[in-house]
Amino acid sequence: MPALREGSASTRQPDARTSALRVVGRFLLPGGEEHACETRALSPDHAELITAVQGLPGDGVTIYLDNIGVLSGVITGVTPSGFSVAITVSAERRARIAARLDWYVARARGKAEQRSDVRIVPAATAVRVRLPDGDELPGRLIDLSMTGAALAVDARPDLGATVTVGKRFATVVRHLDGGIAVAFKLPFRPETFNESVVL
Repeated sequence: MPALREGSASTRQPDARTSALRVVGRFLLPGGEEHACETRALSPDHAELITAVQGLPGDGVTIYLDNIGVLSGVITGVTPSGFSVAITVSAERRARIAARLDWYVARARGKAEQRSDVRIVPAATAVRVRLPDGDELPGRLIDLSMTGAALAVDARPDLGATVTVGKRFATVVRHLDGGIAVAFKLPFRPETFNESVVL
């Protein structure tokens, strides 16, 4: 069995903030293969994934979870239904993940505004998309939610790449036929999210 990478001890346990959250998403293994997954439990430090494809302990993994965003980590163990991951991100990123998880839990309990799930097509669909290399291309908003957007654009940045959509920083989370899907670094506030919004 491969040795665990530095900072990911096999004895590491989920922290006290771990919640039994079921969030769907995808993950990338070191070879570049992308697979579907769902979380069984999740915290800013730890994730337990349900998936038909298992990685190896010590392997790095990149996970995209709907409404949570991109997580990086190291596989710490396998289970009959998937594997466990120690999340290895900066303190700043960990704080943002914690805030997203709090929001997600609140939404699941019915405390968040129902409109946060709504996808709209804004009146102004034309948008400029700045790629990681600095190139800027015209794009079109296919639809928009408080946490992300689907874009028609003539580019396919890598999954996990940071792009700018209008004035908003975002992470590429999926490749679409003729475009990309992104998750915003900072979600819209409910009071500013409507069909008149301009990115």
